[in-house]
Parts: sequence; structure tokens; C-alpha cells
Amino acid sequence: MATDDHYVIIGNGPSGNRAGEILQANDPEARITIISDESVPLYYKHKLTSFIAGYVKEEDLMVETGLDPDRIRMRLGQCVERIDPENSRIFLRHMEKVRYTRLIIAAGGRPGLPQSMSAFSDHLSFLSCFRDVITQKEPVNKAEKFFVIGGDLVGFRFVKMLAAMEKEVCMTLCPEAFWPFELKPDMTAAVCRNLEPLGIEVLANDQAASVAAQNGAYNVTTANGEARQADMVFAFPGLVPNISFAAGQGIDMDHGILVDEYLRTNIDNIYACGSCAQIYNPKLKTYATSVGWPNAVIQGETAALNLLGENRVIEPAPRKFFELEGVRVRTSWWEDVDDISERKPVNRDTHS
Repeated sequence: MATDDHYVIIGNGPSGNRAGEILQANDPEARITIISDESVPLYYKHKLTSFIAGYVKEEDLMVETGLDPDRIRMRLGQCVERIDPENSRIFLRHMEKVRYTRLIIAAGGRPGLPQSMSAFSDHLSFLSCFRDVITQKEPVNKAEKFFVIGGDLVGFRFVKMLAAMEKEVCMTLCPEAFWPFELKPDMTAAVCRNLEPLGIEVLANDQAASVAAQNGAYNVTTANGEARQADMVFAFPGLVPNISFAAGQGIDMDHGILVDEYLRTNIDNIYACGSCAQIYNPKLKTYATSVGWPNAVIQGETAALNLLGENRVIEPAPRKFFELEGVRVRTSWWEDVDDISERKPVNRDTHS
């Protein structure tokens, strides 16, 4: 590898971190930079609700990675404003320009707030990142009544945590929150069967129509005319790919960034992986997104190895399903495999 190579990774999640590990292990001469709008290193998102409830300490949220701080420059709290593929550079929000020779986009997702909620978005609380959880921990513990809009995996963990804390909880199910899955009637029924015995009121086939502040609390009215009062209103609208910085720059995009089975975009030397990517399946002849930490790790690994010159077709994680409140949901588009195994770090010198 040339000594003047500068590999840049956008995103500090499991995909981006795994890509960084592979690059540093296999090209010791290259410069490597990871840029993330998050201000903290990699952490376990699935533990955030346990932290709020006091079951997990802040230090236990952090993931121990194999990144070498002497090899990889971490630029945390830095927001990418725009990619300039023609000149191989990235513009940060403060308009600093970062040049790269090869780029991996692993930016993950951001809350996909529906337009219908924009009118009362100022009254909504979120738990989409580490900063949100630190801010909301004390208010959540003090509040007694909650109205929760949406769903997604973190949302379900949150309402179950609230029920365990003996809080009063009412929840609506937002179909958009389950992308890339479709919320079907049997799935909705299963969710209700699993949550209602916990004391959680589920308003299925309904959505919040208005949220108004009054005397330190909130009055919520739904599209079906239900009225509830809450101390806090949380929205879990699901995630959409965090790729606005790549729009209009010649990179093929749909819901996410379109890549082939090697995780290559249509632009030379730019790869995408994780939940911000839609991967082409040559057998099904369509694009799809995988979810879950194991898939993100494998995709980061594959993107990095292919960036270094391999020609490896992406494979899904061994575990193809997870249980979503009583419903078995696919995490990938490839083939049905039920077992799960731990993947070890791959060294390019020894991996065939």
C-alpha cells in the first residue's frame, strides 16, 4: 500500500469501528481517520434504557474496541456537511476540508420523524443517542406518566423498562418506525399480547395527532380521538439512513446509499456499509438493508477488506432473526440460518 493513503470512515458505530480495526491491521503505513457527529466513542445502544433505570453504569455502556489511538485519528463531535467525490474531499460543518484517498460511509441512522409530528416536535423527547440518555435520565426517573409514540427496538425496551419502574405508560405503534420491516396486522397483535400484561396500554392502529403543553404536563390527542395526559412524551419513530451529506454528489441513493454485493458505490474508492446502505442481492436482483450489530460488524469488515483490494461478496451474520415482542423478524435478506457464532478479528495476511 502507498504510504500517502488516507482512509476516512464516516461513522463511529459497529460498522465504522470494525472497518477501522481491519484497516489498521492490514495497512500499517496508511493514515486512518474516523469522523463521527457523536461526541463519545462506540457504545452499546441496547443498554441505554438499562442505564436510565440505574441497572447499568455509564462506564459499562462503552465498548472496548481494538482501535489503536496511535494509528487512528478519532474526530468525534464533527458533523460531515458534504462529500465532494470529484476532488476526494469531505467538508465538515465548520467548513474544514478533509481529503481522502478511499472512503467508507458507515454513518448509521437518525430519527426519522414523520411530517405529521413536526407541528408538535418541540414537545417530544428522544433516546436516539448517548447525549439524549444522559439528558433524560433524571427527568424520566422523576416523571410518573408517559406517552410513547412509535416503536422500534429501543422504544420497546424503553416502555418495558418504564413498566418495571411502575410508571404509567400508553403507547401508539407507528408503522414507519419499523423500517426496513413492514408492520403487519399479526405483528401488531403479537406486540399487544406481549406488552399489555405488563400494564402497558397499547393504542394499535392509531397515532398521535396533537401534543399540547399545559401546567408542566402534556395533553395528547390521537387520530382516533383518544385523549391522554403525560408528564413526558417520547417519540421512537425509527431510524432512517443518515446520508443527507451525500445527496446531490453523484452517489446513487434510494432510501439508503446503493452498493453492490461488494459494498462498492457507483463512485470509485467509496464504499458504504451498515444501516445507511442498501445492498444489492444478485440472486433476488433487488436492494435491501440489514439491521443489527452482527450484520453491521460483518459489513464494516467486508468493506474494509474490499477497499484494501480484496473482492469479497458480503455475507449476512449467522443469526438471521430476532424476536420482536413475540414476532420472529428477519435481520437480513440472504438465506435462513438460525445459529449464531462469534466472529474473530480477521487479518488479511491469513484470511483466504
